[in-house]
Amino acid sequence: MSATPWHDEEEGATAVAPHTEIIPLNVKTPTADAPDPATAAALEEQWADPAPGIIGSLKAIQNDVVGGRIMRTAFGFFLIAGMLAVLMRFQLIQPENDLIAPDTFNGLFTMHGSTMMYLFAVPMIEGMAIVMLPPLLGNREMPFPRLGVFSYYTFLLGGLLFFSSYLLSSVPDAGWFAYAPLSGPEYSPGIALDYWLLALGVAEVAAIAAGIEIIIAILRMRAPGMSLGRMPLFLWAMLVTAFSILFAFTPLIVGSLLLELDRKIGTQFFNPNMGGSAVLWQHLFWIFGHPEVYIQFLPATGMMAMIIPVFSRRRIIGYPLVVVAMVATGFISFLLWVHHMFAVGLPQVTLGLFTAASIFIAIPTGVQIFAYVVTVLFGRPLWKTPYLFAIGFLFTFVMGGITGVMVGVVPFDWQVHDSYFVVAHLHYVLIGGVVFPIFAAIYYWMPKFTGTLLNETLGKWNFWLMFIGFHVTFFPQHISGLMGMPRRVYTYPPGMGWDIFNLISTIGAVILAVGVLVFLVNFFYSHRQGEPVVRNPWGADSLEWALTSPPANYGFSVPPIVHGRHPLWDQDSLAKGTERVEGIVQGLARWPLKWRATLVTTITDAAPVEIFRVSGPSFWPVVCAVGLVTVFGSEIFSLRPVALIGIGILLIGVVGWNWPQPNPTSTEEELAFEAKYGIPVRPYGSRVVTLSAMWLWLLLLGIALTTFTFTYFYLRVESSMWPQGNLPLPNVLWVALATPLLLANGFTARRSVQHIRADEQGRLRLMLGLGFLLEVAVLALFVYDLGQMPFDWSTNAYGSIFFAIAGFMILLLLIGLGTNLFTQFWTWRGIYSSTRSATVENNANYWLVMIPYWLIVVGILYGSPYLGGGG
Repeated sequence: MSATPWHDEEEGATAVAPHTEIIPLNVKTPTADAPDPATAAALEEQWADPAPGIIGSLKAIQNDVVGGRIMRTAFGFFLIAGMLAVLMRFQLIQPENDLIAPDTFNGLFTMHGSTMMYLFAVPMIEGMAIVMLPPLLGNREMPFPRLGVFSYYTFLLGGLLFFSSYLLSSVPDAGWFAYAPLSGPEYSPGIALDYWLLALGVAEVAAIAAGIEIIIAILRMRAPGMSLGRMPLFLWAMLVTAFSILFAFTPLIVGSLLLELDRKIGTQFFNPNMGGSAVLWQHLFWIFGHPEVYIQFLPATGMMAMIIPVFSRRRIIGYPLVVVAMVATGFISFLLWVHHMFAVGLPQVTLGLFTAASIFIAIPTGVQIFAYVVTVLFGRPLWKTPYLFAIGFLFTFVMGGITGVMVGVVPFDWQVHDSYFVVAHLHYVLIGGVVFPIFAAIYYWMPKFTGTLLNETLGKWNFWLMFIGFHVTFFPQHISGLMGMPRRVYTYPPGMGWDIFNLISTIGAVILAVGVLVFLVNFFYSHRQGEPVVRNPWGADSLEWALTSPPANYGFSVPPIVHGRHPLWDQDSLAKGTERVEGIVQGLARWPLKWRATLVTTITDAAPVEIFRVSGPSFWPVVCAVGLVTVFGSEIFSLRPVALIGIGILLIGVVGWNWPQPNPTSTEEELAFEAKYGIPVRPYGSRVVTLSAMWLWLLLLGIALTTFTFTYFYLRVESSMWPQGNLPLPNVLWVALATPLLLANGFTARRSVQHIRADEQGRLRLMLGLGFLLEVAVLALFVYDLGQMPFDWSTNAYGSIFFAIAGFMILLLLIGLGTNLFTQFWTWRGIYSSTRSATVENNANYWLVMIPYWLIVVGILYGSPYLGGGG
């Protein structure tokens, strides 16, 4: 008998968990239906990645492979960041230490903070989501497996590019926040800050790409019956997180672009002498920076919502309240950014409003913590390693939350701002609130994908060393901060009373590092000699534990049917449902066996609406990643010809990635299945998923436009006159001519959709061609008008933001032209029809949304200046 804590195969086990408070240890949970050997072999072959080797490895798209690579790479960056932190602690072990030079120390804390924030926490969480979502959702794969591959390689190459700064002795040294004007061209010449802006910009693109995939997977690829009210809380947490990533990372990318333009082509966004504002960078950065804390916290609390009920042996208490609290936390997190700017000199009314918001967010956060604590108190705890890390999270995060409310109060914040008190608070929130849950999740879920348990004895050593080491490291920093020790200093004078606290902190850092080392030993030891696990070693309640350990490549041969929030505790079978739903899921177990088929469901109640073909292995995502990194990397060194080559590689990769497959011929079985169950079978890709991706892309562009708009009006309010420098008002003639042409293009876009749905190919081609001519005319008129401007982007901040917004609009028009050309090309090849219309619809949707975006841009650039002066 295995020594696992309980066993779903145990004789005499309870068939279904009774609806009582405490779940029996010997509950027998249902398992996924296993196909016959021939079907299993066919499914395994169809869903397997290419043969091992360099090319096969680059083309691999399985969610567990891609997500596992992201997690391993992120953990590697975590180890590097930890080593940098230990070096800093040894420098601060005693006063006036000269172990590390001041400039080197500045680089250490910049690289440490940037690595933890951009290259560890969010990628680690997204990697775990890519691994876990298909089995948790009861589906076979992520909606865009190739997008996951692209996300990984952009993340990997961006991280390597970032650390290549050490090779050229150009290490960023302006902090993980890169405040202007310190990060501007005057005070940070050279390429060090360009590394920070551009290399991390690549990683930010990777985060957004993964976020889009996570949103669509959760909203559109849940098991039949898994309504929004039955979703595991980890899925709710990841859904809120993924949307937050879109809304937070996009302003950071825009802000980084503006700062890079200041550094490279002489714009004036952050130059106060030319109408810019250094404080503007803080606004743009913290609009990202504070939500970033909750982007890390929410997935962590979602992990706790999965682990705590299992090891407390009872269902989570307050499920609806926790869901509302998660959504509220994500929303309120975007209303707090000035929380970090209390010492800047903002108006008192502003400070009061943001103080209230900073304290108010403790309510939804507290609801989640109380739900977990009450579940623990009213459960029957089993003190396994995942549970220890979960309890460590609760204890540590509550302490960090209390200090967070303290620094949300303006008078107190003024006293501790930029002191070690803030360092302690930040690490209590981000290590206690993120790192501990990540370790808990690794111990909890790793057996599912490796087939072996991590050693429990080493696991407990791992926890206690990390827990004790963490508190010994960071708790004394509260005291040294209250005693006045500033953060980000490479040394300090004796006699200040800080000596003993820095010594204790350094000892704690060594203990913490030893704890991480114990985990590495445990990981490699257990991977080779770990105890084999049964299907559900923890007696857990969610769908992933119905699969074998490790799961087959195809995951569920028969998608499960869900009837509650805890399907493995509440159901004796995963195959029972209505006749239609049972027929659909059973059909997927028999066919199609010649392409990678999976299921799409409705957003609210998860009713089946589509069976579609998931994309297969491809080299094109790697090509796109290389092209993107080439563009960003060449700009570090101002190698514009190389950047053009990178753009060419990127465009080739995008076209190759989206190159459609020939229209397949539907088999009689597929046609009969469609007729019987009323569900379309799409062997060329999902219409629902494709349209969803386009709407998220348009949302992303809208967020970017909103960020530019915020920048414009911030600069305007801060200026005594507008346009600055008595510049002439813009001429509206050419944009006035272009606007009706764009409106007419909206008509052709709508008609193109009507024609494709009616299979009127000739009229479709006519509308697309006419639309293309209108689009070119709009672009030409706009570019001509910009060429007539009596100022440029370097004149002052007004000229900078004018041409930045205009350049963004030109980019949107060029993207639309490319989309139209691609659609026209394949329309003339006869590949689209009423049953394969998503690309035509996406082209139309893009251009219809460009109309309000254009009107906003024209209103801001050409209408707003006529309204009069600035602030």
